[in-house]
Amino acid sequence: MSISLILAIVFYIYFIVLFFLMNGVAFSGFFFILGSICLIYHLSRNKIKKCRGLDMFIKGFIVIIISIFIIVESMIISFPKNNIENCDYVIVLGARVIGNEVGLTLKGRLDKTLEYIEKNNNSNCKVIVSGGKGDDENISEAEAMKRYLVKKGLNSNRIIKEDKSVNTNENFKFSKEKIEKDSKKEISNLNIKVVTTDFHAFRSSKYAKNIGYRKLNFYTEKTKWYLVPVLYVREFFAIIKMFIINFI
Repeated sequence: MSISLILAIVFYIYFIVLFFLMNGVAFSGFFFILGSICLIYHLSRNKIKKCRGLDMFIKGFIVIIISIFIIVESMIISFPKNNIENCDYVIVLGARVIGNEVGLTLKGRLDKTLEYIEKNNNSNCKVIVSGGKGDDENISEAEAMKRYLVKKGLNSNRIIKEDKSVNTNENFKFSKEKIEKDSKKEISNLNIKVVTTDFHAFRSSKYAKNIGYRKLNFYTEKTKWYLVPVLYVREFFAIIKMFIINFI
């Protein structure tokens, strides 16, 4: 059995798990496409090998893509993301809400926020819950986060809602406005802790620094092992898109 056929089977199985067994995880369709490409290559490989130029081009293209992927993923993995130092404000970045309840990823981020506060002897820092309302969500991510934190015992007076953002860049932009209004200080003079999921920290830091955050560090939730492929691959494309937009 060829490597391309094995990969096709693996990608198809992973797609089925994500799409049908896990309520359609975002970006799961990419693995169906990837499986189809591997299957097409497997069925056409004899014809491709007869055309030396095409065979060399495909192999060279694959090497380049894998090299870029390894470089980007290395930046994501090596980025510091477990800073426990005290701060002035904690920003919790939103994620999917299911109905009126926080989804698995968002729950992990909120539990990590509570863990950070506990480790800092119930630090008095305020918590910004940042996230608007998606088309398939009954309430904003910010409202769902606030309800969860209050239910877990966090004083509601310490929570500030930012419920207008629809992407990571807006998370930081609108949270900056909330923080500066509350603190009467510029964001560059405040120590900000960001709570998100590990794969998301590197890109988040780039957006934040472009907006004016200077004293910034992260305390992140670890990605569930079975979601590592889809979330880290999705983040790869998000970072490439960010670099292209910034370059243009």
